[in-house]
Amino acid sequence: MKRKLSGFISVAIFLVSMNSFAEGMQEQGNAGGDYPRRPIEIVVPFGAGGSSDLMSRQVAKIMENYVDVPVNVINKPGGGGIDGMVYAKNTPADGYTMLQVTPSHAIATALGRPNANLLEDFAPIGNFQVDIVCFGVSKDSPIENLEDMIAYAKENPGKLKIGGTSPGGLDDYIINGFSREAGIELLYVPYKSSAQTKAAVLGGEIDIYQDKLISFSSMVKSGDIRPIVVLHTSRIEGLPDLADVPCSVEKGIFFTQGSWRGYAVRKDTPVEIQDLLAELVRKVYASEEYQTASKKTMSNIIPGYIGQEEYGRMWETETTRFRDVLVR
Repeated sequence: MKRKLSGFISVAIFLVSMNSFAEGMQEQGNAGGDYPRRPIEIVVPFGAGGSSDLMSRQVAKIMENYVDVPVNVINKPGGGGIDGMVYAKNTPADGYTMLQVTPSHAIATALGRPNANLLEDFAPIGNFQVDIVCFGVSKDSPIENLEDMIAYAKENPGKLKIGGTSPGGLDDYIINGFSREAGIELLYVPYKSSAQTKAAVLGGEIDIYQDKLISFSSMVKSGDIRPIVVLHTSRIEGLPDLADVPCSVEKGIFFTQGSWRGYAVRKDTPVEIQDLLAELVRKVYASEEYQTASKKTMSNIIPGYIGQEEYGRMWETETTRFRDVLVR
C-alpha cells in the first residue's frame, strides 16, 4: 500500500512539474501575445506645449487607432531630459512605458552623467522625427550673411555671442561642432528657454540666433530675424522665406547636426513586445493622418522614421560624436 501511495505521489509530482514546465514554455513562447491589456504610457522628458510634447501627443492619438487601450502622454521635465529617462528606467520592463528619446539622452550618456545610460538601459523602438537647425541674426544686425559672420568671428575670436538652451546639451554641441568645422570661435550664452533666447537676440544681448526650423521660420516670416545659414545638405526650397538661404554644406562647412525624436523601452523588455511597439510606431508614421499633419508643421522635410536596428546604431554614432566635441 505504501509503495502504491509513494508511486502515486511521484507520478502526481511529475505531472504537476511537467504541467508547470509546459505553462512556463507557453508563457515564454507567447510573450506579448495578450499585449497590451492596459494603457500604454509615453514619457515626454520635457514640459507640455513644446515640439517634443506635441509630437508625442499626436503619436499617442493615432496609435490608439491600432490598439484597444488608451495611450497616455505624461510629461517628466527636468535635468535637460534626464529626469524623464531616469523615471522610465525605473518602471517595469513590460512595454507599458515608452520613453521619447532625443539627442539630450545621447549627450548625457556621452558625458557619463549618472543614474541612466541610453545605450546600456534602453532598447530602440524607432526614430520618428528629424529637425533642421538654422542660424540667423536680428534684422538690425550689421551682419548681412554667413560670410560676414565668419569674417568677423575670425578677426574677433570669442566675441560673437550665440544663444541656446541647456549648457552641455544639443545647442552647445551644435555651436561647438559648427565652429570647429568653420574654423571660428563663438561664445555660447545659455538661457533657460527658447523664449528667452528669442528675446535676447531681439534685445541685442546676443548676436546670433539658432533654432529648429519650425520656430526659426516663424521668426523669419515676422521679419524679426535675417536667416544666414541652414545646417543641412541642401537648401530648403519648399519654404519661400528660406529658399535663398545657403546651406552649410554648399559653403564648405560639413556640419548638419539637427535634433531628432524617437522612442525606446527598457532594454530587458520582452523582444516580442519591442517588435510589436516598433510596428505600431511604423504604422503611425506611415498613416495618412500623420503625413498630412507633418506637412503643416514642416517636420517632413527630412524623413524621420528609422527602424529599430538602424536607430540603435544611430544612438552609438551620435554618442561618439557628442563625446568627441563636448568632452574637453
